Amino acid sequence: MVIALVALIVFGPHRLPEIARKAGELLSKAREMTQSFTDSIDAEYGEMTSPIKELKGEYDATMTSVKGVASSITDMTVELPEVDLKADDGLDTESEDDQTEEVSEVAPPPEEAQ
Repeated sequence: MVIALVALIVFGPHRLPEIARKAGELLSKAREMTQSFTDSIDAEYGEMTSPIKELKGEYDATMTSVKGVASSITDMTVELPEVDLKADDGLDTESEDDQTEEVSEVAPPPEEAQ
């Protein structure tokens, strides 16, 4: 909007349509040249880039498959019940007194070793 206002002030209302037409022609030629350049590059290097494009297609297909498997695994997850870690888990564990007796039977205290 600001550019149009500046152009109107600088070139005047009589020359503005002519300048806009010229700008449109220049943009059209620039697009044609860009497309021509792109086409020539594709023609020149098309043989070299085709294996890369094939690999990209295989990669995309593999990633789609992996995402599908990951989604199905996520759907299969089951909520586990909460576990009370403070409760007795039913395992046989020795008391602290039993453990100290075993240690004293295996190795004498450091004072008696002298």
